[in-house]
Amino acid sequence: MRKRYLPFGYQIEQGKIAIVSKESNAVRFIFEEYLAGKSLKGIADIMSAKDIPYHEGTQKWNQNMVGRILASKIYYDNVKYPPIISETQYNLAEKRRCEKHQAYSTILQPFRQDMQCGCCDERLYWHPKTNQWFCRRCGMWAKPLRAEETSAAIAEKLCWLRQNPEIIHTPEGQANVQSVEVALLDREIWQALTNAEPDVDALVSKILHRAELEYEFCTAGDADPATLLIQKACTEYAPTEEFPETFYKVIVSKVILYRDTHIEFKLQNGQIV
Repeated sequence: MRKRYLPFGYQIEQGKIAIVSKESNAVRFIFEEYLAGKSLKGIADIMSAKDIPYHEGTQKWNQNMVGRILASKIYYDNVKYPPIISETQYNLAEKRRCEKHQAYSTILQPFRQDMQCGCCDERLYWHPKTNQWFCRRCGMWAKPLRAEETSAAIAEKLCWLRQNPEIIHTPEGQANVQSVEVALLDREIWQALTNAEPDVDALVSKILHRAELEYEFCTAGDADPATLLIQKACTEYAPTEEFPETFYKVIVSKVILYRDTHIEFKLQNGQIV
């Protein structure tokens, strides 16, 4: 009896591919538990306690094994293999898998590029399987912090900053720094110039607008326009139930995350709070 080169749940009997009763029941169990809301790790832990090894010689399951089963169309849509689950079950599981991926991507999108290592100041990257931020330069791994927890911590600090605008000040030597709007215009102008056929009228309009802003800032004396913009945004901001992405972009340049998941902001004026 040959089996191991076949997917979990099947074996060869009398020259034909046949279902293995115990393993096929495990496949159905995995889909049912996943559709009931159980996590990949939670299902793997349950499977490890059962006498149904994924690989010969070990009882240990992991979330990658569970994920491979959930992602395989063989269990319902392959002429060589008898079906174990229904097409509906597979589609519902696939929908949930896609939604989970999109969920954390959507949650992290406003600030993902801004996460900075508290140890070496390099950019941090997200590891979805462990819910951790990590640094490719110094090797720092923060304690597990789910995407929604990261978002909530940033939103909470934004709320605190809005309620305490008096702590916002111009960092020493930072007077008359470039505003966020000018920086964005610089990027748009550069991108337009790299196009083979730029919109000339739009490009000229952006350049003239940038010149106007630059003139305003150069005649602002000791006032720091970036600091003034942050203070103004704090005064005018109206709280919402959703993540305040627009407010965040005006206020924050970088989110500094430390190993213990403590966060600090580097504001658009260079101040660390």
